Amino acid sequence: MTNLNIKINTDNAAFSDSNLGSEIARILKSYANAIETVVDPDTSWELETKLRDINGNTVGQVKLSMEDSF
Repeated sequence: MTNLNIKINTDNAAFSDSNLGSEIARILKSYANAIETVVDPDTSWELETKLRDINGNTVGQVKLSMEDSF
């Protein structure tokens, strides 16, 4: 089974105060828009990327894995 794993570290200023949910949503929407046109399984590497917060800091990553665990 191929899994798409998304990891986001929320320990910085972009997620402070009441921004937690809105910043996570913004990051995921941006990622979703970037991968919307990926249709070929042979180009699944295009799904893997670094995730950045509103300030441009790398706060996470998306990886494909061939594991059964989540």
